[in-house]
Amino acid sequence: MTTVEIILGIINLGFGTGIIVTLLTLKQTRRKATTEVEKGNVELVTASVNEMLQSVNSLLTQNKELVQEVLVRNEENAELKKKWEVVSRKLDRMQKAIRDVLVALEKLDIDESLLKPLKEEIK
Repeated sequence: MTTVEIILGIINLGFGTGIIVTLLTLKQTRRKATTEVEKGNVELVTASVNEMLQSVNSLLTQNKELVQEVLVRNEENAELKKKWEVVSRKLDRMQKAIRDVLVALEKLDIDESLLKPLKEEIK
């Protein structure tokens, strides 16, 4: 072997080894970068899921409050309906009593001008 061949062999060996090291380092660097990107994606997804869970919990709380309010309103409405029915029955009885009084007053030949306001009340 000549000195030129030896020098070229050493240069090739240096460059060849450098390429192999570079390829190995590149592969590890790529894995590390991919891992970091995946880790960032996982953190982003986790943060998004946590925000969604907080929103869902907030909506559930609001829903429970609204349901409770509706139940209270329903109870109040039921009580008012019962009171309305009582008032309505009393009104019906009062109108019947006024009609009975009118019939009795008409039999007694009471002046029509006095009976007219009573007749208008029961209409």
